[in-house]
Amino acid sequence: MVAEANKAHAAPIYSARSFRSREAVGALVALTRKALIEEFERELAPLGLNAAQALVIVVLADEGAGTAAEICKHLSHDPGAMTRLIDKLETMALVRRVRGREDRRSARLEVTQRGRALRAQVTQVQVSVLNRMLRGFSRAEARLLERFLKRMLGNAAQLAVE
Repeated sequence: MVAEANKAHAAPIYSARSFRSREAVGALVALTRKALIEEFERELAPLGLNAAQALVIVVLADEGAGTAAEICKHLSHDPGAMTRLIDKLETMALVRRVRGREDRRSARLEVTQRGRALRAQVTQVQVSVLNRMLRGFSRAEARLLERFLKRMLGNAAQLAVE
């Protein structure tokens, strides 16, 4: 408990005087995300998917079902673009809309059997890309990086409620 309190009151990591935006965590995380997405896109191309489509399938497969609004929030995606993306996945027979019984205007999204089979291939792509991007890291270093990123996400969630 005391250690957590001390962490909250630790000296700032950055100062405006010496701050170099391109070398800061935010820029490095953004550039790393961009590189991951680009590599993910290359690996997904033979499957006929792009990264956004694959991520929707992953979220739906992992969650079981969801609404377009929930997926937008989870992936920080634009609602209009999400509708078009889901339309495309539905045309590809990877996702289906299931209308609500009480409210026919609402639709839950489900991954089809074909989508679930493709999800397994997407997992292989994710593993392959991440292993290449983490080349030179030990497992312990990769787990440490994951813990650090989770801590930043926890801090962000805490800031949102303050």
